[in-house]
Amino acid sequence: MVQGERIINYNKRLYGPGPLARVPAPGIMGYFARQPPLRGFAICAAQGVAMGFAVSLYYKVFMGDPDTRAIEAYYKENPPR
Repeated sequence: MVQGERIINYNKRLYGPGPLARVPAPGIMGYFARQPPLRGFAICAAQGVAMGFAVSLYYKVFMGDPDTRAIEAYYKENPPR
């Protein structure tokens, strides 16, 4: 079996000295890139879930679920027989 050519890493900025070099952006834009991959993903996912709950709570409490209000108004005008 012929041994393949050795892969040479010419782009150190992209691939880095290890398996993958994450070059973070400065400031808040590179916040997750400066953390270990699993921890950054877990924090990002938790923030996404928290934002989803907050938006759905706002929708349900302050907007009053417009679709449900429209259905209830319809059945007030047209009661079932």
